[in-house]
Amino acid sequence: MADFEFDPFDPAYFADPFPYYRVMRDEYPVYRREIAEHRVWPHYWMISRADDVNRSLSDWKTFSSARGTLVDTDISLIPPNMFNMDPPRHDELRAILARNLTPSRVASLTPHVRAYADQLVDDFVPAGSFDAQRDFGHLIPTITMCVMMDLPPHDREQFLKWNLDTLGGGDFTSPAALAAYGEMAAYWESIVAERRGGDGTDLISQIVNTQLPGEDLSDAEIAGFCSLLHDAAQNTTMNMITHGVLTLGRHPETRRLLEAEPALWDQAIEELLRYVSPVQGLARSTTRDVELHGTTIPEGDQVLVLYGAANHDERAYPDPETFDIRRVGTKAHWAFGHGIHYCLGNAVARLEIKCALQSLLAKVGDWEVDEAAVELNQLVLTRGVATAPVTFEPVKG
Repeated sequence: MADFEFDPFDPAYFADPFPYYRVMRDEYPVYRREIAEHRVWPHYWMISRADDVNRSLSDWKTFSSARGTLVDTDISLIPPNMFNMDPPRHDELRAILARNLTPSRVASLTPHVRAYADQLVDDFVPAGSFDAQRDFGHLIPTITMCVMMDLPPHDREQFLKWNLDTLGGGDFTSPAALAAYGEMAAYWESIVAERRGGDGTDLISQIVNTQLPGEDLSDAEIAGFCSLLHDAAQNTTMNMITHGVLTLGRHPETRRLLEAEPALWDQAIEELLRYVSPVQGLARSTTRDVELHGTTIPEGDQVLVLYGAANHDERAYPDPETFDIRRVGTKAHWAFGHGIHYCLGNAVARLEIKCALQSLLAKVGDWEVDEAAVELNQLVLTRGVATAPVTFEPVKG
């Protein structure tokens, strides 16, 4: 193992981790990484094969979330949320959110998301260029959250700042992150208190005012829901939209195919999710010794479960490095995780990605990525993009 090195927090690996994942799957399927200046754990393990990823996410009793899902992070510093819980409390809270995040609520977002995506594209069409992250990817999930939770649109810049401060770097308990968590808690608790007893139909009002006997959530617990939705709804989707723009920009033949056969859009979104893997990995901690491929992961160690490596595993997908929207069986991917923590907001994310990319393709058609200027700023937990300049032939009104 001395000849192989992979650190998901080192910018040298951000642009293309997939060759390293392949080496790990083939030669080091249980890979130990030391942490030079650790906060909680002096090392962690990475698992990369699709079957191993699937089994670990299916077995919450062995691979627990209760000590956190972020690598080497003290979760006592972070407001409680379902990400960092096991049953039974996880299941109780998830049921409340699932009961309110209904298919009809998600469907009702469609005209809002599509209209906003159209507006954004119309704004930069005359210029012939835009930044796929700053001018597009960053903005759509934020306005969607405002609609879903009935929040003032003028607060969206603050929402984005909080998201980048908490999840956009490599230290999830940095002074900036902790300050953002405190500001968010105060903001959400004030919103929850304001909505309690009202008759609003937004998501927050429904969670607050339609509790079943015995649930009795406090304002702080519901504020935790809001923080979870805030972070999860924005971070992964904004980066996925941007990577979708970049990926389609690099595959003009796929753009032509989608124009000719729009029925392929749903399948294309699934292949994009597999190919990009917006969430590259989340952590678990072992509750017992685990024997895997001749290696023992001791009880109490942290394990980074690499969704991105599983989505590019030749054992699960033939020719996985090829972007192919006609691929069969793509929906069985790990972009949204698996098991009890499977992403509850997956339908909202799919809707946002589809509306954004459809609008761009319909109004711009062809675009080119300025590869030299693309800057990535994170791999784990998400494939973060700082800047992503794109050019195209200006469309005059």
